[in-house]
Amino acid sequence: MGKSFLWVLVISLLCQTGLRAQVADSVDVLDYDICLDLSQVTSCRGEATLSMKLLRPCQTIGLSLIGTVDSVEVAGTAVSNPDLGALPVAGIAVGQVFMVHMWYSPSGYVEGYGFGGLHLSNGLAYNLGVGFDTDPHPIGRAWFPCRDNFHDKATYTLRVKTKAGWTAECGGIRQSVSTDSTGCENSVWRIDQQIPTYLASISQANWNRIQDTITSVYGDYPLTIGYRSGSRGAIIRAFEELDSVVPMFERCFGPYRWGRIGYIATPKGSMEHTNNIALVADFVSSMTEPAQTTIAHELGHAWFGNLITCADEGDMWINEGGASFTSEVAMEAVKGREASDEYYQRYLEKVLRTNHITDGSYLALHGIPHRHTYGSTAYEKGWMVWHSLRGFLGEERFYNALRTLMERCAFGTLDAYQLRDSLSLYSGVDLTDFFNFHVFSPGFVDYHVEMTDVSDEGATVRVRQQAVATSQTLNNNRVPVAIYGYVNERLDSVKRWVDFEGMEGSATYAGLPFRPAFCMIDCDYEISDAAIVAGLRLAGYGDPVPLHMAHVKVGSKTMIDVRVEHHMAPAMGDLPGGVIRRAGRYWMLRGNWGVADSVELWFRHVRTGYVNGGYPYLDQGFYFTAASVDSLGLFYRPNSSSPWVLVSRNHTGDANEGWMGGRGLLPGEYTLAVVDFEHLAISHPTPVEIQLFPNPLSQGQSLTVEVDSPEPFTVSIFDAGGRQVWQKEGCRSGEKINPRLAKGTYFVRIENNFISLQSKLIQL
Repeated sequence: MGKSFLWVLVISLLCQTGLRAQVADSVDVLDYDICLDLSQVTSCRGEATLSMKLLRPCQTIGLSLIGTVDSVEVAGTAVSNPDLGALPVAGIAVGQVFMVHMWYSPSGYVEGYGFGGLHLSNGLAYNLGVGFDTDPHPIGRAWFPCRDNFHDKATYTLRVKTKAGWTAECGGIRQSVSTDSTGCENSVWRIDQQIPTYLASISQANWNRIQDTITSVYGDYPLTIGYRSGSRGAIIRAFEELDSVVPMFERCFGPYRWGRIGYIATPKGSMEHTNNIALVADFVSSMTEPAQTTIAHELGHAWFGNLITCADEGDMWINEGGASFTSEVAMEAVKGREASDEYYQRYLEKVLRTNHITDGSYLALHGIPHRHTYGSTAYEKGWMVWHSLRGFLGEERFYNALRTLMERCAFGTLDAYQLRDSLSLYSGVDLTDFFNFHVFSPGFVDYHVEMTDVSDEGATVRVRQQAVATSQTLNNNRVPVAIYGYVNERLDSVKRWVDFEGMEGSATYAGLPFRPAFCMIDCDYEISDAAIVAGLRLAGYGDPVPLHMAHVKVGSKTMIDVRVEHHMAPAMGDLPGGVIRRAGRYWMLRGNWGVADSVELWFRHVRTGYVNGGYPYLDQGFYFTAASVDSLGLFYRPNSSSPWVLVSRNHTGDANEGWMGGRGLLPGEYTLAVVDFEHLAISHPTPVEIQLFPNPLSQGQSLTVEVDSPEPFTVSIFDAGGRQVWQKEGCRSGEKINPRLAKGTYFVRIENNFISLQSKLIQL
């Protein structure tokens, strides 16, 4: 951080001057003027004039169209037997602007997937601009002759004739509308901003129209909603959240550049056409989370995808990951940061659990294969990387850099390298290592944090990384850590950042407002590492409380604070002999309880191949057959310097999906394993317990500490505020000690190289 970034200046100037990514091409389309007669409903005819500029000397140029061509003129000269893939341009000079004029009939093509193309039916005609199983994915060629790619951007005039009694909703701003003697509407729409072919759109139906205005940071924007059926009032309510979302987007990403905000209800959906978003009809009047986040996602494309566009399909994460990130920002605008954090955590858990399954393997975001252009990696892991970049840079620096990017690269295209260099320049932070790991390689990073050298007002935090599904190392690490302690018997925390290069690092912090009790990673959900963080305060014994995203349940007969890290990465350290296979994940639990609190902990497991439960693929590759559940064991260690020991074989649920755990379990690390119990090297087959006698303790009485450990240990006693009030080293089980405590509640901790235990003590 803080390095010089002059080395990126030349590359970034491409964006600062508004130029497009340097994609080898022969011709540039400057403007499309398209006249489409849809009055026959299930068929149509078109006339198009393309204003073009030659970029290099060539004899022919190519256009794409799925349909039939009646005639073509190039630079005013008719072309006999025209071949759209090889139109003659001999004699046209490089840089010269010329016209291609064409009369044609689209075929009404819809891709085999059933999404992209030109949908013509008796009730509705509309296009969807990308085909999921077409190559290339942009599919403007389904309704007009074009250069069908992500980088050739142009302006548009759309002239549409509808069926008698129907109306058109199209991309752009409507310039004029009239009705002819046959009752057919004729309207003209203009898109003055340069867009690629897939973002242009037309439609006709017996539309009902809702018109409103969104007041935002940079101005007022007309809102139009086209629908064919449904409750007008319900539809208006479904779009009310835009009153909060649009200003939030403008504060974060800069001004909305498209003049009008428009949606139409379509049987298929959804698609981010400029000014004319296709939204699946079920969402148009819905207040459900999927509907509201989709409304926001498609609008978010006005910045991610429409304003700055991926240079080619291999960087679709810029478009779709960015728009998915905007749905999180929209959630924050409407419901606050706590709700948006919970929404993000749910999707991070899903990404870690399923993306490599649904897309067939762990994929890098850059250069994603054609068949996965619109897969979950591009959408959901792409979202996680934008989110993590916000945490890495900090919100102010991140949004400042994004607003600059949207201003200087507006209406241009970017690949991942140009995006990296531009954001490095605009933020002042070298993002090379960040992109090398998160964008150019597959997998995730997992961090293991522990605290050492604890004093009354300070501690050292140590962080180790391990890579998940990648050989790449994240060299430039910036890890948020929460340090917890007790103030007036209530758990409190402060956040600190640990910056380091390489596999591990540490930082020492002094002057803390409490005696540190433990530390946890990323409690504000700022980095998309391979861990889910959760916490709760239990008021007393009841049924164990599930922390669903962390896949753990916690119960207690006393009031305790619990913090959980669920790591979707293998546990570090060697498990005992006899362990056949460990799960690909582990837990770290921290809090203020001991054996006397009789805490219940239960850890979820899911059999490989079982997909009917709530969390398919959670333990993919761990245990395979129903009979294997009898070979599962729960292992524990208090800290990374202690050995792993078996603490439970208790199981609830069924063989496909259930819980391992029990009562009397302590703070520390846990993991699951498949075990050959006949050959298991057992250190402690049951949890190590600490017993305090008497408890409560009367004034003047000696305290006896008993624990199942032959090794000497240190006894430390802390008050309810977490401050150490007494300590003695070299104690042994059964020894009497005399701490001389004032009346109150205390916590007794015993520690040596093998155990770290805590229990509550009442002094009368």
